[in-house]
Amino acid sequence: MNLFTRLFQRRRKTTLDKMELNISPDQAEKMLYMIQNTQEIELTCDDVHGLLDQYTEMAIRGEDVASLLPLVHHHLDMCPDCREEYEALSRILHAI
Repeated sequence: MNLFTRLFQRRRKTTLDKMELNISPDQAEKMLYMIQNTQEIELTCDDVHGLLDQYTEMAIRGEDVASLLPLVHHHLDMCPDCREEYEALSRILHAI
């Protein structure tokens, strides 16, 4: 067990003993999903915003964006705010 894991477990135990978590089961499930699906390399929201127009145009053309831009695809799966931006941009481009 590495040092980070030991410190996290110790802090978690003392913190959880002293506090009550006020999150819904749905929120807890979403948080666990995000933790479990964390990758070694990830893009920030700013990174994704810089690539979002290219990603959206590729998706509209029917290209396999999951294979071509996997980090953007993963981020959109994990980040509801960026996914909302993508969906809005996609709707706009489909309307043109």
